[in-house]
Amino acid sequence: MPTRAGVKLRPTTEREQLYHLVLELRKEGLSYNQIIRRIRTDKGITLRKSHISGWVTGEHRPYGYVRAFDGVPSSELAYVIGVRLGDASMSVSRSYNYKIKLRVIDKEFAQEFSRCLSVILGRSPPRVKWREKTHSWHTEVSSMLLQSLLKRPLEELKEVIEHCKACVGAFLRGFFDSEGWVHEFQLGVANTNKAVLLYVLFLLETKFGERTLGPRVTSKGGRMVMIKGELYHANKDCYALYVDRRFLASYQSYVGFTIIRKQQRLAAAVARLP
Repeated sequence: MPTRAGVKLRPTTEREQLYHLVLELRKEGLSYNQIIRRIRTDKGITLRKSHISGWVTGEHRPYGYVRAFDGVPSSELAYVIGVRLGDASMSVSRSYNYKIKLRVIDKEFAQEFSRCLSVILGRSPPRVKWREKTHSWHTEVSSMLLQSLLKRPLEELKEVIEHCKACVGAFLRGFFDSEGWVHEFQLGVANTNKAVLLYVLFLLETKFGERTLGPRVTSKGGRMVMIKGELYHANKDCYALYVDRRFLASYQSYVGFTIIRKQQRLAAAVARLP
């Protein structure tokens, strides 16, 4: 919605609601002036005729400067979903800045997340910055529409994740980049959301034929945990899932890691297999 100098733009979610209301009232046969009066009476909001005309004719959309996003399944979107279920976080500022953020110790991880965001949103990759205070690499982007998709229940995201084998592999790689580890012959992944781990188990076993063990409780809620060098109080139980060592080579081929140190550990484990 255009705005005059000095007039604050309405929140995007409110503009979207008004947009759909305007189209609905227009379908009922109301004139522009009747729509203005109805919305003023019902919502206490006065729209200009130019707003309504632009929306009805399709000349304008209610998102203002919100970057377009259509949610078409892709390996990049599947990867971002996997990271979102792991290390990525989201927030909304008072100025309605819908941020998707990642703070990690591996630069290549942040760079891959940034690359995927750029493909999804059709923009240049957001900057990847080192922050000495947290001793980590940061990247973030603002997108109300992408954040809205990432907030959906896992069940609603499966259409993207299971779109093709490449999407499944990208989703798992994003999740294992965030939560996975390799120690000698042990490849595992941990999370407090047991339902997510059960879904990961399902994907590994049905899509790639890999045997897994778990999920098993590795630590109970109420403990102190170290995350990125800082102590936090963990309220939930933590579960772990393990890939059978006989399928490490299969995992390496179909999923793998973006993070170099994890790649190297996995390659060393596969090389030592009998």
